[in-house]
Amino acid sequence: MPWLLAAALGLLAWLRVAWVGIRTDRCVDRLTAIPPDPPAGGWPALTVVVPARDEARGVEAAVRSLLAQDYPALRVVAVDDRSTDGTGAILDRMAPGEPRLRVVHVGELPPGWLGKNHACASGAEAAADGYLLFTDGDVIFAPGALRRAVSYAGRHGLGHLVALPRLVAPGFLERAFVATFATLVNPVFRTWELRRPGTPAYVGIGAFNLVRRDEYLRTGGHRRLRLEAVDDVKLGIVLRRSGVRQGAIDSDGLVSVRWNAGFLASWVGLLKNAFAGTEFRWGVALSTGLALVVTSLGPALAALLAPGPLARGVGLLGWITGAAVVGTVARRFGGGSGLVGILLPFTGTALAGVVVTSAALTTLRGGIVWRGTRYPLADLRTGCVRERDWPPDAAVGWDPPSC
Repeated sequence: MPWLLAAALGLLAWLRVAWVGIRTDRCVDRLTAIPPDPPAGGWPALTVVVPARDEARGVEAAVRSLLAQDYPALRVVAVDDRSTDGTGAILDRMAPGEPRLRVVHVGELPPGWLGKNHACASGAEAAADGYLLFTDGDVIFAPGALRRAVSYAGRHGLGHLVALPRLVAPGFLERAFVATFATLVNPVFRTWELRRPGTPAYVGIGAFNLVRRDEYLRTGGHRRLRLEAVDDVKLGIVLRRSGVRQGAIDSDGLVSVRWNAGFLASWVGLLKNAFAGTEFRWGVALSTGLALVVTSLGPALAALLAPGPLARGVGLLGWITGAAVVGTVARRFGGGSGLVGILLPFTGTALAGVVVTSAALTTLRGGIVWRGTRYPLADLRTGCVRERDWPPDAAVGWDPPSC
């Protein structure tokens, strides 16, 4: 019975994730299908804010991909946040020949701020009215990406638009891990409900958060998120549940980013904010870890070790279903054959390990160290923007209201 129960729970969980993926696919448009035509009233001003701390390896390529855009009212504000690796010098070298680029240097972090959040707020202060696009210092934009995104946002009256990036992961294990993470985050966001008013859905991604500046300022922007370690996601919660029309679109490769170089680096990279993703609650961290192990590893173990044919069959079906779902996400957002899904028992368990290890390390250290700066756990808990404090009553929908 324990084997059959584990196998059945895994199968049911992955069937639900598959259903969520189908609904999401029906409701999320593709950026490549959007004509790069101006919205009614012409092209609004667009300021891209690029916070960068120690991004010397990729910041020049990222900023040049932005400056290569043909958006007619574009400004790029690159914020060098106390970098020690030459990031600031690279940006300063680029600026003289490019009037659309402004470089802001942050020499000291004010008390009560996380570095990236302060850099985003500093960039927003230097922006013109219109749209703000918050991105990261390693994100690459293909030609036409900004025109299409602003056109889509304007056409649907969106105050906040997220473009889901292509996840560059050349290694087999790295791609499997990243795809598993992306697959399991999707049901949390519930993006298929963004068009319906009053739903708890929300979305926010650091690679591409496009928001109207007036809505950003009205809702408090990053000042409300000063000590929020998961600022990109929580910005999505604050905006939508403050009555801002919010949408998501698949960038279809027009926006791309590589998290980290390799599986191990990707795993370690999540340690800094995985506990923050549970809002620093040990009960949520442990239950999340257990659920990930049962649903990812349970079916595979049942398929291989269960004494009865029923449990083995259900386990194999659960493993295949989960592998197919993760493989589909990997193909759509990372390329490849999709065979990486077969590693789900390992990658799902690895994600469980990230959550529990992040909770343990953050608690033992009394905080997190992020890009060379230590943030005390007590401050992070005080500054955490908790979802329960933002009921979805004020969330608005947009046309079409359903998919």
